[in-house]
Amino acid sequence: MMIRKKISYWPVIFVLLALGSMSCREHEHQLKKTPDVQNVLNHRKARVRELQALKAKGLIGENNKGFITILKPSIQSKEKKLVEAENHDRKLIYNTVVAQNHLGSEGLAKVEKEFAKTHRDRTKQGNLIQDSSGKWAQK
Repeated sequence: MMIRKKISYWPVIFVLLALGSMSCREHEHQLKKTPDVQNVLNHRKARVRELQALKAKGLIGENNKGFITILKPSIQSKEKKLVEAENHDRKLIYNTVVAQNHLGSEGLAKVEKEFAKTHRDRTKQGNLIQDSSGKWAQK
């Protein structure tokens, strides 16, 4: 008798959405899911709703370097720590993509730029985004 195991694809789908398909657009840079990478992805997944709420209030936005920028000085320290943690995890992911794909020192800027575009493209309508010239606007 054959036993079928039910497979859930939702974790895979979330990771693809969170990382912008796990590759840079111009090159096929893969992100191997090491235990450290998985840990970072789990942390990012846990804070998605809180970050979206801050974006909806106009307190934070997606910048043109692949990170979140605090836009209002009235943000609370708990919220600031949330943004700092997200940016730290994004930096770890970008550095991991560079290291795993042997992209060298110039690779980091390229990876950050590609992920910046992905984050801006995937943010919800009405959220604040920074274009390549540095101007902030609602999506």
